[in-house]
Amino acid sequence: MKTLLSLLLLIFPLLMVAQSPSPTQHREEITRHRVHEDSLFKFGAQSPLSAKDKASFKGLAYYPVEDAYRVKAKFTRTAQEVIFRMPTTGARTPEYVKYGELHFRLQGRALTLSVYQNQELMRQPQYMSYLFIPFTDGTTGQETYEIGRYLDFAIPAGTDSVWVDFNRAYNPSCAYGEGYSCPIPPKENKLPIRVEAGAKTYVKPHGKVAQGGVGVQESMPEFPGGTMALFQFLNKAFAMPALAKKAGVTGTVKFSFVVRADGTTDDFQIVQSLRADVDEAVLHAAKQMPLWKPGIQNGKPVNILYTVPFMVRGR
Repeated sequence: MKTLLSLLLLIFPLLMVAQSPSPTQHREEITRHRVHEDSLFKFGAQSPLSAKDKASFKGLAYYPVEDAYRVKAKFTRTAQEVIFRMPTTGARTPEYVKYGELHFRLQGRALTLSVYQNQELMRQPQYMSYLFIPFTDGTTGQETYEIGRYLDFAIPAGTDSVWVDFNRAYNPSCAYGEGYSCPIPPKENKLPIRVEAGAKTYVKPHGKVAQGGVGVQESMPEFPGGTMALFQFLNKAFAMPALAKKAGVTGTVKFSFVVRADGTTDDFQIVQSLRADVDEAVLHAAKQMPLWKPGIQNGKPVNILYTVPFMVRGR
Protein backbone atom coordinates (compact mmCIF):
# COMPACT_ATOMS: atom_id res chain seq x y z
CA MET A 1 0.00 0.00 0.00
CA LYS A 2 1.08 3.55 -0.62
CA THR A 3 2.02 5.55 2.45
CA LEU A 4 2.70 9.18 3.26
CA LEU A 5 5.21 8.76 6.08
CA SER A 6 7.72 11.14 4.52
CA LEU A 7 5.02 13.75 4.01
CA LEU A 8 3.79 13.20 7.57
CA LEU A 9 7.24 13.93 8.96
CA LEU A 10 7.32 17.22 7.11
CA ILE A 11 3.89 18.45 8.17
CA PHE A 12 3.68 16.81 11.63
CA PRO A 13 2.59 19.69 13.91
CA LEU A 14 3.24 19.75 17.62
CA LEU A 15 -0.08 20.45 19.27
CA MET A 16 1.53 21.27 22.59
CA VAL A 17 3.17 24.60 23.35
CA ALA A 18 4.20 26.28 26.55
CA GLN A 19 2.25 29.46 25.85
CA SER A 20 -0.74 30.42 23.79
CA PRO A 21 0.08 32.77 20.88
CA SER A 22 -2.01 35.86 20.28
CA PRO A 23 -4.88 35.53 17.76
CA THR A 24 -2.78 37.37 15.17
CA GLN A 25 0.25 35.15 15.75
CA HIS A 26 -1.99 32.10 15.59
CA ARG A 27 -3.48 33.11 12.23
CA GLU A 28 -0.02 33.80 10.82
CA GLU A 29 1.25 30.44 12.08
CA ILE A 30 -1.64 28.49 10.52
CA THR A 31 -1.36 30.46 7.27
CA ARG A 32 2.35 29.58 6.99
CA HIS A 33 1.53 25.94 7.72
CA ARG A 34 -1.12 25.86 4.99
CA VAL A 35 1.15 27.49 2.42
CA HIS A 36 3.82 24.89 3.20
CA GLU A 37 1.32 22.05 2.98
CA ASP A 38 -0.01 23.28 -0.37
CA SER A 39 3.57 23.36 -1.63
CA LEU A 40 4.08 19.74 -0.60
CA PHE A 41 0.91 18.70 -2.40
CA LYS A 42 1.92 20.60 -5.53
CA PHE A 43 5.62 19.75 -5.70
CA GLY A 44 6.38 17.04 -3.13
CA ALA A 45 7.56 13.61 -4.27
CA GLN A 46 5.24 11.99 -1.70
CA SER A 47 2.18 14.02 -2.69
CA PRO A 48 -1.02 11.93 -2.91
CA LEU A 49 -2.08 13.84 -6.01
CA SER A 50 -1.70 12.34 -9.46
CA ALA A 51 0.56 14.11 -11.96
CA LYS A 52 -2.53 15.35 -13.76
CA ASP A 53 -4.08 16.76 -10.59
CA LYS A 54 -0.76 18.34 -9.55
CA ALA A 55 -0.63 20.25 -12.81
CA SER A 56 -3.91 22.04 -12.09
CA PHE A 57 -3.63 22.15 -8.28
CA LYS A 58 -4.36 25.63 -6.88
CA GLY A 59 -4.33 24.83 -3.18
CA LEU A 60 -6.46 22.99 -0.64
CA ALA A 61 -9.80 24.30 0.60
CA TYR A 62 -9.87 25.32 4.26
CA TYR A 63 -12.20 26.89 6.76
CA PRO A 64 -11.07 30.36 7.87
CA VAL A 65 -8.65 30.29 10.79
CA GLU A 66 -10.59 30.66 14.03
CA ASP A 67 -8.81 31.06 17.36
CA ALA A 68 -11.85 29.54 19.10
CA TYR A 69 -10.94 26.16 17.59
CA ARG A 70 -7.61 26.14 19.39
CA VAL A 71 -8.60 24.71 22.75
CA LYS A 72 -6.89 23.89 26.03
CA ALA A 73 -7.28 20.21 26.87
CA LYS A 74 -6.45 17.92 29.75
CA PHE A 75 -4.56 14.83 28.67
CA THR A 76 -5.12 11.62 30.64
CA ARG A 77 -3.07 8.48 30.04
CA THR A 78 -5.17 5.32 29.79
CA ALA A 79 -3.87 2.00 31.11
CA GLN A 80 -4.58 -1.66 30.34
CA GLU A 81 -5.82 -0.81 26.86
CA VAL A 82 -6.41 -3.48 24.23
CA ILE A 83 -4.24 -3.59 21.12
CA PHE A 84 -6.64 -3.68 18.20
CA ARG A 85 -6.61 -3.57 14.43
CA MET A 86 -8.11 -0.33 13.19
CA PRO A 87 -10.28 -0.72 10.07
CA THR A 88 -9.07 1.17 7.02
CA THR A 89 -10.38 2.02 3.59
CA GLY A 90 -8.38 -0.91 2.19
CA ALA A 91 -7.38 -4.41 3.23
CA ARG A 92 -4.69 -3.18 5.63
CA THR A 93 -5.60 -3.25 9.33
CA PRO A 94 -2.74 -1.68 11.32
CA GLU A 95 -2.37 -2.34 15.04
CA TYR A 96 -3.15 0.54 17.38
CA VAL A 97 -3.57 0.99 21.09
CA LYS A 98 -5.56 3.71 22.78
CA TYR A 99 -2.84 5.78 24.45
CA GLY A 100 -4.93 8.36 26.24
CA GLU A 101 -7.81 10.83 26.16
CA LEU A 102 -8.14 14.56 25.63
CA HIS A 103 -10.83 16.33 27.66
CA PHE A 104 -11.80 19.83 26.59
CA ARG A 105 -14.66 22.27 26.08
CA LEU A 106 -15.76 23.52 22.69
CA GLN A 107 -18.93 25.38 21.74
CA GLY A 108 -19.99 25.25 25.39
CA ARG A 109 -19.85 21.44 25.59
CA ALA A 110 -17.55 19.07 27.48
CA LEU A 111 -15.98 16.77 24.88
CA THR A 112 -13.52 13.89 24.75
CA LEU A 113 -11.27 12.54 22.00
CA SER A 114 -9.29 9.32 22.22
CA VAL A 115 -5.64 9.39 21.16
CA TYR A 116 -4.04 6.35 19.52
CA GLN A 117 -0.52 5.00 19.02
CA ASN A 118 0.44 2.96 15.95
CA GLN A 119 2.30 -0.12 17.17
CA GLU A 120 4.49 -0.37 14.07
CA LEU A 121 5.40 3.30 13.81
CA MET A 122 6.34 3.54 17.49
CA ARG A 123 9.33 1.26 16.81
CA GLN A 124 10.84 3.88 14.50
CA PRO A 125 12.90 6.56 16.32
CA GLN A 126 11.28 9.45 14.46
CA TYR A 127 7.81 8.28 15.51
CA MET A 128 8.46 7.26 19.13
CA SER A 129 6.45 10.21 20.45
CA TYR A 130 3.90 10.33 17.63
CA LEU A 131 0.20 9.89 18.44
CA PHE A 132 -2.83 9.96 16.17
CA ILE A 133 -6.33 11.46 16.51
CA PRO A 134 -8.84 10.38 13.84
CA PHE A 135 -12.26 11.96 14.29
CA THR A 136 -15.60 12.75 12.70
CA ASP A 137 -18.03 15.57 13.44
CA GLY A 138 -21.17 17.25 12.14
CA THR A 139 -19.43 18.43 8.97
CA THR A 140 -18.28 14.93 7.96
CA GLY A 141 -19.70 13.90 4.61
CA GLN A 142 -20.94 17.44 4.00
CA GLU A 143 -18.27 20.14 3.85
CA THR A 144 -15.52 17.76 4.98
CA TYR A 145 -14.32 14.35 3.81
CA GLU A 146 -16.82 11.50 4.18
CA ILE A 147 -14.45 9.20 6.09
CA GLY A 148 -13.37 11.79 8.63
CA ARG A 149 -10.31 13.90 9.37
CA TYR A 150 -7.10 13.53 11.35
CA LEU A 151 -5.02 15.45 13.87
CA ASP A 152 -1.42 14.66 14.75
CA PHE A 153 -0.31 14.72 18.37
CA ALA A 154 2.81 14.17 20.45
CA ILE A 155 3.24 12.43 23.79
CA PRO A 156 3.05 15.24 26.39
CA ALA A 157 6.32 15.84 28.24
CA GLY A 158 5.74 16.30 31.95
CA THR A 159 2.34 17.98 31.70
CA ASP A 160 -1.32 17.07 31.39
CA SER A 161 -2.30 20.48 30.00
CA VAL A 162 -2.04 20.68 26.20
CA TRP A 163 -3.36 22.65 23.26
CA VAL A 164 -5.39 21.04 20.50
CA ASP A 165 -5.78 23.03 17.29
CA PHE A 166 -8.60 21.93 15.00
CA ASN A 167 -7.41 24.51 12.47
CA ARG A 168 -4.75 21.88 11.67
CA ALA A 169 -7.27 19.10 10.97
CA TYR A 170 -6.37 17.42 7.69
CA ASN A 171 -7.83 14.87 5.29
CA PRO A 172 -6.57 11.30 4.86
CA SER A 173 -4.64 10.52 1.68
CA CYS A 174 -7.74 8.71 0.38
CA ALA A 175 -9.40 12.09 -0.08
CA TYR A 176 -6.92 12.93 -2.83
CA GLY A 177 -6.15 9.78 -4.76
CA GLU A 178 -6.69 6.07 -5.22
CA GLY A 179 -4.67 3.19 -3.81
CA TYR A 180 -4.35 4.45 -0.25
CA SER A 181 -5.35 2.57 2.88
CA CYS A 182 -6.53 5.11 5.47
CA PRO A 183 -7.64 4.47 9.08
CA ILE A 184 -11.36 4.94 9.72
CA PRO A 185 -12.07 6.98 12.87
CA PRO A 186 -13.48 4.83 15.71
CA LYS A 187 -17.05 5.53 16.76
CA GLU A 188 -15.89 6.88 20.14
CA ASN A 189 -14.23 9.80 18.31
CA LYS A 190 -17.44 11.10 16.76
CA LEU A 191 -17.87 14.66 18.03
CA PRO A 192 -21.52 15.76 18.44
CA ILE A 193 -20.78 19.24 17.08
CA ARG A 194 -19.78 20.87 13.81
CA VAL A 195 -16.04 21.50 13.73
CA GLU A 196 -15.83 24.25 11.13
CA ALA A 197 -12.05 24.36 11.13
CA GLY A 198 -9.22 22.78 9.17
CA ALA A 199 -9.34 21.17 5.74
CA LYS A 200 -12.52 20.86 3.71
CA THR A 201 -13.43 18.20 1.14
CA TYR A 202 -11.02 18.08 -1.79
CA VAL A 203 -12.73 18.54 -5.15
CA LYS A 204 -10.75 17.29 -8.13
CA PRO A 205 -10.18 19.70 -11.03
CA HIS A 206 -12.85 17.91 -13.07
CA GLY A 207 -15.35 18.58 -10.28
CA LYS A 208 -15.60 15.15 -8.62
CA VAL A 209 -14.88 14.41 -4.99
CA ALA A 210 -12.28 11.68 -4.41
CA GLN A 211 -13.96 8.54 -3.15
CA GLY A 212 -12.61 6.30 -0.42
CA GLY A 213 -14.88 3.39 -1.28
CA VAL A 214 -15.99 2.66 2.29
CA GLY A 215 -19.47 2.32 3.78
CA VAL A 216 -20.62 4.67 6.48
CA GLN A 217 -20.97 2.00 9.16
CA GLU A 218 -17.54 0.93 10.41
CA SER A 219 -16.74 -0.31 13.91
CA MET A 220 -14.44 -2.61 15.85
CA PRO A 221 -15.65 -5.66 17.78
CA GLU A 222 -16.85 -4.88 21.29
CA PHE A 223 -16.97 -6.95 24.47
CA PRO A 224 -20.35 -6.67 26.23
CA GLY A 225 -20.04 -3.57 28.39
CA GLY A 226 -16.84 -2.31 26.77
CA THR A 227 -13.12 -2.55 27.50
CA MET A 228 -13.42 -2.05 31.25
CA ALA A 229 -15.93 -4.89 31.44
CA LEU A 230 -13.53 -7.09 29.43
CA PHE A 231 -10.72 -6.69 31.96
CA GLN A 232 -13.10 -7.15 34.87
CA PHE A 233 -14.23 -10.42 33.31
CA LEU A 234 -10.67 -11.63 32.69
CA ASN A 235 -9.54 -10.73 36.21
CA LYS A 236 -12.46 -12.68 37.65
CA ALA A 237 -12.04 -15.71 35.36
CA PHE A 238 -8.24 -15.93 35.66
CA ALA A 239 -6.80 -18.25 38.30
CA MET A 240 -3.07 -17.94 38.97
CA PRO A 241 -1.36 -21.38 38.97
CA ALA A 242 -0.17 -22.31 42.46
CA LEU A 243 3.53 -22.61 41.57
CA ALA A 244 3.50 -19.31 39.70
CA LYS A 245 1.78 -17.61 42.62
CA LYS A 246 4.32 -19.03 45.05
CA ALA A 247 7.14 -17.79 42.81
CA GLY A 248 5.60 -14.32 42.70
CA VAL A 249 5.39 -14.26 38.92
CA THR A 250 4.41 -10.79 37.70
CA GLY A 251 4.22 -9.44 34.17
CA THR A 252 2.11 -9.18 31.04
CA VAL A 253 0.74 -11.95 28.85
CA LYS A 254 -0.28 -10.72 25.43
CA PHE A 255 -2.73 -12.93 23.55
CA SER A 256 -4.71 -12.69 20.33
CA PHE A 257 -7.94 -14.20 19.08
CA VAL A 258 -10.41 -13.78 16.25
CA VAL A 259 -13.84 -12.24 16.81
CA ARG A 260 -16.01 -13.91 14.19
CA ALA A 261 -18.83 -12.26 12.28
CA ASP A 262 -21.33 -14.11 14.52
CA GLY A 263 -19.69 -12.79 17.71
CA THR A 264 -17.97 -16.05 18.66
CA THR A 265 -14.24 -16.10 19.48
CA ASP A 266 -11.60 -18.64 18.47
CA ASP A 267 -8.02 -19.11 17.25
CA PHE A 268 -6.52 -18.05 20.59
CA GLN A 269 -2.75 -17.55 20.44
CA ILE A 270 -0.06 -16.34 22.84
CA VAL A 271 1.67 -13.32 21.31
CA GLN A 272 3.91 -12.48 24.28
CA SER A 273 4.64 -15.28 26.74
CA LEU A 274 5.27 -14.84 30.45
CA ARG A 275 5.48 -18.43 31.68
CA ALA A 276 3.96 -21.60 30.19
CA ASP A 277 1.55 -22.38 33.03
CA VAL A 278 0.50 -18.73 33.33
CA ASP A 279 -0.01 -18.48 29.57
CA GLU A 280 -2.27 -21.51 29.67
CA ALA A 281 -4.29 -20.08 32.56
CA VAL A 282 -4.78 -16.77 30.74
CA LEU A 283 -6.02 -18.51 27.59
CA HIS A 284 -8.34 -20.68 29.69
CA ALA A 285 -9.91 -17.52 31.15
CA ALA A 286 -10.16 -15.84 27.75
CA LYS A 287 -11.90 -18.83 26.17
CA GLN A 288 -14.78 -18.40 28.63
CA MET A 289 -15.70 -14.99 27.19
CA PRO A 290 -19.34 -14.52 26.13
CA LEU A 291 -20.39 -13.51 22.62
CA TRP A 292 -18.92 -10.24 21.37
CA LYS A 293 -20.56 -7.59 19.26
CA PRO A 294 -18.84 -8.27 15.91
CA GLY A 295 -16.81 -5.75 13.96
CA ILE A 296 -18.43 -4.03 10.99
CA GLN A 297 -16.79 -3.15 7.70
CA ASN A 298 -18.65 -1.86 4.67
CA GLY A 299 -21.85 -2.26 6.66
CA LYS A 300 -21.39 -6.02 7.20
CA PRO A 301 -20.12 -8.14 10.15
CA VAL A 302 -16.58 -9.42 9.53
CA ASN A 303 -13.92 -11.54 11.24
CA ILE A 304 -11.36 -9.33 13.01
CA LEU A 305 -8.17 -10.24 14.87
CA TYR A 306 -7.93 -8.77 18.38
CA THR A 307 -4.90 -8.57 20.69
CA VAL A 308 -5.15 -8.10 24.45
CA PRO A 309 -2.36 -7.37 26.98
CA PHE A 310 -3.27 -8.92 30.36
CA MET A 311 -1.38 -7.94 33.50
CA VAL A 312 -0.61 -10.80 35.89
CA ARG A 313 0.36 -10.17 39.52
CA GLY A 314 1.68 -13.07 41.58
CA ARG A 315 1.30 -11.48 44.98
